[in-house]
Amino acid sequence: MVPRDVASDGGIVPASSEIVLEIDRLQTEFRTPAGIIRAVDGVSCNVRRGETLCVVGESGCGKSVTALSVLRLIPSPPGRIAGGQIRFEGSDLLAMSEVEMERIRGNEISMVFQEPMTSLNPLYTIGRQVGEAIALHQGLSRREAMDRAVAMLQRVAIPDAASRAACYPHQLSGGMRQRVLIATALSCHPKVLIADEPTTARDVTIQAQILDLIREQRETLGTAVVLITHDMGVVAETADRVVVMYAGRKVEEANVADLFDRPAHPYTRGLLGSIPDIEGAARSPGRRPRLTEIKGMVPSLARLPPGCSFAPRCGLATAACREAAPPLLEHRPDHWAACWHAERVLEGVVA
Repeated sequence: MVPRDVASDGGIVPASSEIVLEIDRLQTEFRTPAGIIRAVDGVSCNVRRGETLCVVGESGCGKSVTALSVLRLIPSPPGRIAGGQIRFEGSDLLAMSEVEMERIRGNEISMVFQEPMTSLNPLYTIGRQVGEAIALHQGLSRREAMDRAVAMLQRVAIPDAASRAACYPHQLSGGMRQRVLIATALSCHPKVLIADEPTTARDVTIQAQILDLIREQRETLGTAVVLITHDMGVVAETADRVVVMYAGRKVEEANVADLFDRPAHPYTRGLLGSIPDIEGAARSPGRRPRLTEIKGMVPSLARLPPGCSFAPRCGLATAACREAAPPLLEHRPDHWAACWHAERVLEGVVA
């Protein structure tokens, strides 16, 4: 898959290598009764204009905390960004004042939050909530902002948008509420859209509609998309590049074709092995193969094991894995992995 941009005639052409958002050695931690928990530990990645970067991993791996750190929405206390830089179009967001960040949030960088019912205010109508961001950032009157809000609701395929704009969140279905969040996030035509698990707990029809909306935004406006998910099927369908996180760290990064064809980390191989092969099962007349199981759970960030955090769950783990954390190295062009046995994994060795 090739990152895309918008031509002057409206067509889609290959995007430049312009980096819009760059996360550099980000460290985000929380003070808890168990001590300091580092939820994001030295994560680095970037996203280019017109590109979709998928961030994957099990719950508790640090995906959402990374996204919230970009917009400086980490609650303090107990949380804080302890180190690193987050650069948007070359400017460090962590060095900006709160007033400057208010101009960025929802305008230049927007986020679709994971749970729409808790993200929407139950006391205000849908139209008012969508129009608020438009009025704030675009300088429109209340009437103009409401007209734009209705147009955005129409754009995200909400039927009878003018009437729905007068509804409250509890009067809409879960799928409609999710589309309202997308309408709000897209209303100011952001340069970066962060979508946190936008298809979770949605039926397949709603999932397809949500992904189509995000794809349309990227293709028509050149928006850079950071899509957080644990669904590898969604990754295969939407991603240009993929970052795999585990226990607060980045353990692998590659373009989507390379990642699916030749993963370099045992954790990534386990995630891919958990995808049912429907077509393969239909072709096979014999007994269907079992899905791969990643035994155990993500370790508590308060009690991380020494060495590689994945070692207790890894069939390839050796004494070296339990003694020292592996560095993130480029094992193939633009294919990075943090594993002492990355070459064996690339060769298809399975424990």
